[in-house]
Amino acid sequence: MPENNDCKSGWCGPAPFANTPPMGLAPELQTQEDVLPDWKQIASELHEDAYATADALWWSRKLGEKMSLGADVAPLMRDEADARAVQSALARAWNWWPAGRAPRYWKSGGADRQAALLHVALPENGVQEGRLQAVAPQTVFNMRGAEAEIALRLGRSVTAEQAAALDYDSALALLDGVAVAIEWVDVRWRDGLQAPALALLADGQCHGGLALGEWQPTSVLQGRDWARQLCTVQVNGGEAQRFVGTHSLGDPAWLLVDWLQHVAAEYGSVPAGTVVTTGTWCGCQRLEAGDRFDISFEGLGQLGWQF
Repeated sequence: MPENNDCKSGWCGPAPFANTPPMGLAPELQTQEDVLPDWKQIASELHEDAYATADALWWSRKLGEKMSLGADVAPLMRDEADARAVQSALARAWNWWPAGRAPRYWKSGGADRQAALLHVALPENGVQEGRLQAVAPQTVFNMRGAEAEIALRLGRSVTAEQAAALDYDSALALLDGVAVAIEWVDVRWRDGLQAPALALLADGQCHGGLALGEWQPTSVLQGRDWARQLCTVQVNGGEAQRFVGTHSLGDPAWLLVDWLQHVAAEYGSVPAGTVVTTGTWCGCQRLEAGDRFDISFEGLGQLGWQF
């Protein structure tokens, strides 16, 4: 069993896998009710070899500490499906979205149009919506990273059959709102962003939280030249950084068809009001505690987050 040599959290015992709490955990947290969900009961699709990954992430969220190395548990997951099953199991354990429907919030993106797109559901209790300034996060595991993004909202529900027939124009016509967004980037693994890809996917693809600005009508997208779209970023009111046409896909709506087909295939349909945030325009900006991160997309709105 891997040894945890990081004693900053107050304990130096083995990594919290299997069925036991970390050594040194306060007695009031060691009751049976607090020691790991029954994964077989709440997530029957989760492969038993992947239980250790779910255990480690569950303890991290329970204690608010980065507990384990992603490199230790990644080999126990066979493929992307196992990693997604871990995230789904954690979602049920922490009630991130109601059972019986698709999650309301998603993140999607890819390195370019030739790369496979990745679509990940987001915990609904971690989304701040309709604010000009988001409230500071209370729990930070490895980092405060921030990304300036654009979010799109679905105006009508879409069945799997309808999703299969979509093209770019018909998918774009389904939207009823667009908003600027800030994604807080964080990771629960001790090896941070250097953790293996499957470990990062099981951890929600480095998601910490999401802030959404005021919703604008989709008419603001008509005729928009994304290659000339200006995104401005400031940290603590300092010199503005300018990013023009820097979205990796060239157009944030380019991923809509793939995203809708992915969600509909998994859940049977995509409800009206479902939101997808579409990837960074400014890379991942590293912040310190107390920093303020402000973004502005010309013609689309602005938003701030005090970290």
